[in-house]
Amino acid sequence: MSPSHEFSVDDVDAAIDFVIRNGAEDRGQTVSYSRVFDAAGLPAPQYLHMDGDPQRVTEFMEAFHNRCKERQLPPLDALVVHIAARRAGFPGAGYFRINGLADPLADRAKPEAATASVRFWEEQRETCKRWGVKSRRGHL
Repeated sequence: MSPSHEFSVDDVDAAIDFVIRNGAEDRGQTVSYSRVFDAAGLPAPQYLHMDGDPQRVTEFMEAFHNRCKERQLPPLDALVVHIAARRAGFPGAGYFRINGLADPLADRAKPEAATASVRFWEEQRETCKRWGVKSRRGHL
């Protein structure tokens, strides 16, 4: 596959709907980037990186974040996490950047900023979980 993998609003919506069903409505569970990208019909993020298109991961997740707002959904990007290496169980650095926060796993992150970032992320995950319970019960 060549660099510059394109995606559409429909692709982003497919990924969001996947996270709703398999994350938010499933007790606020986290979902791996690979599964989210697969739901959108895109190669897994690691393949985009290896194929010379790492910016596409950031662009897609930023579109995901913004589309959640447009659809008046909770911040479902808070449920999308890495499953391996140093970031296992955490969202990518871009998640924190999009929200105007320090990346808590960055070597240069100050302890207070890292703590605030993790607290913000935990609150967003809890918001998604509460929304998911209401959605699953048909209360939206």
